[in-house]
Amino acid sequence: MTRCVKLTDSGLQQILHGCSCLHSLNLYALSSFTDEAYKRISLFSHLKFLDLCGGQNLSDEGLSCIARCESLLSLNLTWCVRITDVGVIAVAQGCTSLEFRSLFGKVGVTDKCMESLSRTYSNTITTLDVNGCIGIKKRSRDELLQLFPKL
Repeated sequence: MTRCVKLTDSGLQQILHGCSCLHSLNLYALSSFTDEAYKRISLFSHLKFLDLCGGQNLSDEGLSCIARCESLLSLNLTWCVRITDVGVIAVAQGCTSLEFRSLFGKVGVTDKCMESLSRTYSNTITTLDVNGCIGIKKRSRDELLQLFPKL
């Protein structure tokens, strides 16, 4: 549903209501949804791919609900600017099989979330984008590979 800018929380919830076996959901460049819509996504236990790039209203509360999607392999949170360590850590604790994760542009995340990500994803994550996360210290390629050997 990329760039369906007129889609509302209610409209998304109605669409999702009939999709009980959803495996992939692309909500790229849709900034108007509130946490109520994001909470509905948590009901999809088979969801493997979730792109929320540009979800400017997604908060740690909504992301903590999404963390119930235990089957997620790919999660794009690029430009979800309200997310902090709290939401990132909740996902690390709930979605333990992630292979791809983008946190690009998060100013509210710090090295605290990197420690949590490393503990959870050291053997699974192959792609991790933390560009623009000013609270995360810059690391060399070798330092990153020590934290995430499969990068």
